Amino acid sequence: MIWFTVQLDDKPGALARMATALGERGINITAIVGIAEDTDGALMLTTSDAAGTREAFESLKLGFEEHDPEAGLTLDEMSRATGLTDRGMGAGS
Repeated sequence: MIWFTVQLDDKPGALARMATALGERGINITAIVGIAEDTDGALMLTTSDAAGTREAFESLKLGFEEHDPEAGLTLDEMSRATGLTDRGMGAGS
């Protein structure tokens, strides 16, 4: 399972555009954690198709990072690394 971290624009419809791009490819969002604060919106998610998710994000020109929990990071550690814990959104929150 790959966790993706995406920075979304603080604009109406940004999350909907991302979800639509995944849905059009038949990709299910299997887990999601996020926060929008001022203009800094970070979102972490897993999906049913990592390769298709990369393709969808690239087609939208969304910047994203990938985190592989198999590489030894827990969800809480990934949250800290991406700054989500600093905003109250870690696995232990």
